[in-house]
Amino acid sequence: MLIGGVFGATHWILVNSFTSIEADEAHLSMERVSQALQTELRQLRSAAEDNGQWDQAYDFVHGRRPDFVTENFTRYGLDTLHTQVMWMGDDSGQTLVNLGVRGASSGALTHLTPEVLERIQKYASELVPRNSRASTTSLLRLPDGVLAFSAVRVSRSDHTGQADAILVFGHYLDGALIQRLAEASQSPVTLIALDESGTPVSAVSEPVAGWLQTAKWGHDEVFVQSRGGDTLDSYALLRDVDGRPLGILTNTVSRTTLQAAKRTIMWAVILLLIGFALLVVLLLTVISRAWRNRTQAQRQWVDQQRKLSRLARRDPLTGLPNRVHLQKLLPKMLKRANRDRSRLGLLNIDLDHFKNVNDSLGHGSGDKLLATFAHRLRAVVSPSDVVVRTGGDEFVVIAPMLPDAASADALAERIRTAMVVPVDVDGVNMVVTPSIGISVYPEDGAEPEQLLKHADIALHHAKDLGRGNHQFYTPEMNARLRERLEIERALRLALERNELSVEYQPCFDLQTMRPVSLEALTRWRTADGTYIPPSRFIPIAEQSGLIVELGEWVLRTVCLQLSEWQRQRVPLLPISVNISVRQIEHTQLATIVSVLAGELGIDANLLHFEITESAAMQNSPQHLGSLQALRNLGSRILIDDFGTGYSSLSYLKHLPIDTLKIDRAFVRDMAVDANDAAIVRAIVGVAKSLGLQLVAEGIESAEQLDCLRRLGCECGQGFYFSPPVSAESCRAMLWQLRGPPRSLGETPRLRLLAPTP
Repeated sequence: MLIGGVFGATHWILVNSFTSIEADEAHLSMERVSQALQTELRQLRSAAEDNGQWDQAYDFVHGRRPDFVTENFTRYGLDTLHTQVMWMGDDSGQTLVNLGVRGASSGALTHLTPEVLERIQKYASELVPRNSRASTTSLLRLPDGVLAFSAVRVSRSDHTGQADAILVFGHYLDGALIQRLAEASQSPVTLIALDESGTPVSAVSEPVAGWLQTAKWGHDEVFVQSRGGDTLDSYALLRDVDGRPLGILTNTVSRTTLQAAKRTIMWAVILLLIGFALLVVLLLTVISRAWRNRTQAQRQWVDQQRKLSRLARRDPLTGLPNRVHLQKLLPKMLKRANRDRSRLGLLNIDLDHFKNVNDSLGHGSGDKLLATFAHRLRAVVSPSDVVVRTGGDEFVVIAPMLPDAASADALAERIRTAMVVPVDVDGVNMVVTPSIGISVYPEDGAEPEQLLKHADIALHHAKDLGRGNHQFYTPEMNARLRERLEIERALRLALERNELSVEYQPCFDLQTMRPVSLEALTRWRTADGTYIPPSRFIPIAEQSGLIVELGEWVLRTVCLQLSEWQRQRVPLLPISVNISVRQIEHTQLATIVSVLAGELGIDANLLHFEITESAAMQNSPQHLGSLQALRNLGSRILIDDFGTGYSSLSYLKHLPIDTLKIDRAFVRDMAVDANDAAIVRAIVGVAKSLGLQLVAEGIESAEQLDCLRRLGCECGQGFYFSPPVSAESCRAMLWQLRGPPRSLGETPRLRLLAPTP
């Protein structure tokens, strides 16, 4: 009787528990569909904002770029943006542009119907008021279907100017969009349209019709229904911009796995109850107290061993499986995929710039961020996927039973979307983006080590492309990796074989037109005469750590050159040398400079040091101390490429710097672009208020020179004056410093100077 009662209670609990689990799974599946739809709407909003808040669009609205539409909006371009409707109009009710793809031949565009134009213009004007700078996204019922649209006021990229026009991008909820929702949610999705009265245009079951009557009034807008034995259907009500019922999204979830699990557990319960009954009889008749104690001790030992085994395979911070578990599990999952002839995706995930979090906020905050990331990662993947923390800020996701490679792409996109949501860590709101490398079985390898290696190669490729993206492994990546390793090996040999050289580019006073300093630039020409540009080998030197040895070589070469010119009584100018963060972190730069200056008999005042703006931002105590120590020797500190890296200028008051070098990107167009001229003017104002010297890079024309003079920039360098030249040509220019100053109208051309004997 006792066993029967236990069995009945257990059966009732299991039935109700699985019913709740099935309902939760259906709701979760519909939530994934809704998230996929919201992603489509966000992409539509982003496209509208990018094209509406654009200087060229603003000029077109105000009659200054008549060819703007034909140059920028083609059928291919709209298809790329997932846009089927493009409309632009002003507040007077005039339509400026109306383009559509429905009804148009392949590769062509057509105009919108009057009915569609009327509804779009009405709602766009209502949803985006005249003084609003924000965009809006919603759904709209049109005569030819349901349109997801985003509207934004047309303005300049800096949000200035009179925003008296509206841009609308739209995409119908057609088969293509529904298919994308199905791919993103990894489950079947359909759309049931509703007429103006909210009645389905196609037949639905009575329970769905009853639910729809209550959902119209804002109650229970998600409904779950069983269609029989093997599936669950979930329904979600869509509303238009006015809040009226517009359509129903449906989603189907299979119950097969849950039903099988239910039957398995029921049989397990039956067997356990039978075993329990036999155990009771056996205990009552056979087992003595001593035997029971011994059994208990043995069980404790086994439990302890199991616990230790679990701890050895679990990451204590996140609770996720660790690398040891991955090494045991991945071969088994590959065997299963081979047996089932299915694909398996392996995603290698790394948090971008996570080291900065530990360095700035401490390891405690870094651990909290990792735990949050692990929780989000586990929540966004499928229940069958395995999430592993392999160490540090690196994670691996194993996704079995993939129908195709596109499913891995959708999974990576879901992970990136979930991860970029800001998180509060100890009162600091931060966003950490993931870089993801993907390999797929069997295309990218059949062995665990091979798949892991290829995913890691793809991850490094994603980082090389700017981080915050995901990349699939391709054989070409292997070739690029081998090429990088070959350049690294060749660079090591080049340092040993003295294949490197230093050229010097002069910097001129823009008023007197006399050179005031030189910049040392590294050049590499191999033994067979091949020229390798710095843009190829400098990043590799940074990544491999060779930049430390290379930087010391350049510094010694410059000091030797200064010593040689000093012995020849050549008039000397300060020479600036580029330094990296790795040199600051791994060497005592001030000590090296002091030793070299004393050894070669030169003045440390002749050595200036340039650091990039991004390196300057890492103003740790070690960095600040190293830069201050260089200044104490008499050297000057310059910020290179200023204005391109960071919007906050607060770091300038904390750093021991003397000079700002305006990046060539602003100098290039400042003579014809008012925005670039305004940026340079602002930089000049900041420098003067802080007592810093200014140097403009990349001067290539007389117009740029005149503009910089008017704005008050003191010095400059560029091909208009001279390209980087050899030490011998530079020596010839330095000899000319003995002559009288140049006039303002005379521009020096160093490349015309012949070396002196």
